[in-house]
Amino acid sequence: MVVIKCGKYLLYLLFFLMPKLVLAESQNFRTDSLKAVALNRSASNFGRQGLYSESLDSLFLSLNIRKRIYNENNYKSFASTYRLIGTNYKNLGLFDLAIQYSLLAEQAYIQGYGENYLSTAYVYLNLGNIYRSKLNNNEAIQYYNQMVNIYKNQKKINIENVAGAYYSVAEIYYRMNKYNESLEIIDKYLKNADDDTKILFFDLSGAIFQELNRNKEASESYKKAIQYSISQYTDTDLVVAMEYLNFASFLISVGNSGEAIEMLAKAYNIIYLTEKTKGENLANYYQVMGDLHKNKQVETKELFAFKKQKYKNLQQALVYYNKALFSLNFPENNLSGINLDSINCISEIRCLDHLKIIADTYMQIVSVFEDKNSGIHKKSLTKALEYYKITGLFIHKLRKGISGDESKIQLAELEQSTFINIIQASYKAYLLNGDLETLELAFNNAERLKASAIFDKLSDQLAKENSLIPDSLNRLEQTINLQIASYSEELFYEQDEEQQDRETIAELDSTLFQLKKQRTELNSYLENNYNDYYELKYSDSFYKISEIQQKLKKNEVLLEYVLNETDTLPELYTFLISTNKLSLIKQEVDNEFLGAIDNVFHFMSDPGYLFTKNSDSKRYCKASNLLHQKLIFPFKNEIKGKKIIIVPDGKLNYISFDALIEKMPDTTKTINFKNLDYLIKKNTINYSYSANLLFKFNDVKQKTKNSALAFAPIYSADTFVFENQKLILMPIPGIQKEVDLISKEIKTKLYKGDQATVLNFRDNVEDYDILHLAMHAFINDSIPALSRFAFSQNRDKPGENDRWINTADIYNLDLNARLTVLSACNTGSGKLRKGEGVMSLARGFFYAGCPSIVMTLWETEDNSGTQIMSSFYKNLKKGKSKDDALRFAKLDYLKNSKSRLAHPHYWLGYVRDQFNYRVGGIKSFLLSFIHGNGNTTTPLTARRVI
Repeated sequence: MVVIKCGKYLLYLLFFLMPKLVLAESQNFRTDSLKAVALNRSASNFGRQGLYSESLDSLFLSLNIRKRIYNENNYKSFASTYRLIGTNYKNLGLFDLAIQYSLLAEQAYIQGYGENYLSTAYVYLNLGNIYRSKLNNNEAIQYYNQMVNIYKNQKKINIENVAGAYYSVAEIYYRMNKYNESLEIIDKYLKNADDDTKILFFDLSGAIFQELNRNKEASESYKKAIQYSISQYTDTDLVVAMEYLNFASFLISVGNSGEAIEMLAKAYNIIYLTEKTKGENLANYYQVMGDLHKNKQVETKELFAFKKQKYKNLQQALVYYNKALFSLNFPENNLSGINLDSINCISEIRCLDHLKIIADTYMQIVSVFEDKNSGIHKKSLTKALEYYKITGLFIHKLRKGISGDESKIQLAELEQSTFINIIQASYKAYLLNGDLETLELAFNNAERLKASAIFDKLSDQLAKENSLIPDSLNRLEQTINLQIASYSEELFYEQDEEQQDRETIAELDSTLFQLKKQRTELNSYLENNYNDYYELKYSDSFYKISEIQQKLKKNEVLLEYVLNETDTLPELYTFLISTNKLSLIKQEVDNEFLGAIDNVFHFMSDPGYLFTKNSDSKRYCKASNLLHQKLIFPFKNEIKGKKIIIVPDGKLNYISFDALIEKMPDTTKTINFKNLDYLIKKNTINYSYSANLLFKFNDVKQKTKNSALAFAPIYSADTFVFENQKLILMPIPGIQKEVDLISKEIKTKLYKGDQATVLNFRDNVEDYDILHLAMHAFINDSIPALSRFAFSQNRDKPGENDRWINTADIYNLDLNARLTVLSACNTGSGKLRKGEGVMSLARGFFYAGCPSIVMTLWETEDNSGTQIMSSFYKNLKKGKSKDDALRFAKLDYLKNSKSRLAHPHYWLGYVRDQFNYRVGGIKSFLLSFIHGNGNTTTPLTARRVI
């Protein structure tokens, strides 16, 4: 009976209660689902009003409901919420959280809808905007292009969406000063854009025309933007307010302050409705108000009255600029106590802009009150330095957070003028107070102008070696970098084809995008999960000047130059550092000085050196002497009998200081090159990308007992195409003689002829202390990472091209060599990049861990190259330091050559970069090089033949 009663009860539950329970559950599900949708709508409304925190509150309530009622694999139900959370975090300046939720949204959309779902494009827009705000323009463009691809891959293409996506690309080009590229996009897509995007395009074209001083066109563009915004939105919408602000800014720049004030009043009345104390729009308003006061005309001819009114105007401008900074959530406390890691600016890029504007405004006050004894002069200069110091650290932090080499270099280029301004202000303060801390600020920013990408790469590597990151993650990063290098090369040559395969290009683009995204995500993972690595990576790890002085030897002097060509009047700053002396001097230079740099380089590197006229030689002597007067002569007492370490800047990277002439020869007679008063006759000269690179990474101990590894291919006049030129790999004369000479001095593992392949290079390159590459080399100025060396074709595997290795491949090696000799043409030349230096083939070896490079600045001549290289190795064998070994090799050549063969082209092409040490360090190690088995080949510089 019990069983029967239980059965009846179960039947009752099944047929009567369960439907009601299911119905109730269904009703609860539906209610919760509607609640989640309503919360998302509410969040969107809050976001449109600029109430991002309130928007996030609604979104997280929605997310909690969705997690309760949906399975975690129900990606479609979470995607839009993740996307909106990411957007709001971006608007609040919390970029790490913004990236985290945007990537969750991307995965949810792809898993739920496929790769080309329209909403994924919005995620990429947000990610692009985040990286734009972090000054990582390359990463931003990658995401914007993915957005474009999604819109173009729709079955029915919406041209308005495509136009909107291209606006983001055009805006980035504007920020990179690529105005023509930006205008091309505007001209192509403006007519097809929706009204919202047209407003943005008109704004952008107005800004570009303003930069190009095409003021009539700029005014028309801004007015059209206002008209479209009013027709599209209510009178109190923030979009309308921004158009008033943009136009007001333009009006101020052309001196129409009356109309600008009207525009500002309209903008403020709208902005104040939603942003009373904080917000990016409010910050924009305060900035334009500051510009209004800074640019006010002073109507007086009396000097004292002018200074008084100008000072008042600039002080009022500073009040507004500071309000703008604080509106972005920048701390209002003392700048000296600020911890950059604790700052959560609404927009980092805007905070940086305001910091620079405030510092520049204080310097404007300094220029008004030129009297150095003036209290206003001193106080303003001190305040400028406070803001410049935090500005430099801010840029340093942003650069460290960028994983891509090209993006780091672009940031350095864009911020070059900022670093110059900091050096100028520091120099003025140093003259006033002679304070070491002020000189330190100038020097640190001089260092930030040089080789930033190399320094960051080596610093990052050092941080990884001294943290708890497992080898597996380091190997993963190396694998990703190798894949990026490989696919980048494939894409470059595919795009270089006359008949391009668009499908292949699109596939390669997509693969590269995913790989670069993986690298960025891995970088973020390491920073978030390994605190020791994060702290080492982001530490301001520049050496103090006193530490550099301790590193220098008593017989060494460091000369670091900053060549400022950004201002109307060029300037040359020179830092001198020795163990007991420290100075900074400024010299005004002119076009004659800049022309002398070009003259000296072209004279020495000219392939038509055999036809040099005496008039050309005289011009060279005059230019070389002029450079000596500016670059060396002011320090003649300090460098007497010393080794000089040169840290060049800008165009100075292209010249060999060895050839600078102190005393002019008798120009009424034929110039005898052999007897000229070259600097090399008195001093040994070293070079380095920067002082910190010179000393910070120079504790390189011998890691392998193997001595030297040399590669010398034999070419058979093979033809190939490089950068749209048909070139011939001609045989290199003089190789055997040079091989015989060097093999008597150094024990070497040799791969020559058919054995000098890329495969043998990769298999052996990490096991030797000295590397010597004697082969053709080709510089790719468009993409320096694809500059390459020509090895022998791999004959063992017909059809497989194993001939080329490029700079990007070398980046990813783990070298143990302490010296690399690049006896190939132009290995030290390349495109000059501001803030980085010359993008030469040698850079790859620095990246890979080799601390010292001997390279060539041009195509050197065969016989002289053979003699100099042979003497160089002979001197190394005797235990001479690398710099002395090369110096004496050159002097021996000069001493034994006839006058005509003493032309600088023959013997000055070889230079030394990085730091000075004795190869092997101890005599017992050097002895292992002597009388070793095996042959050595070290050919002269190869020539590129078309």
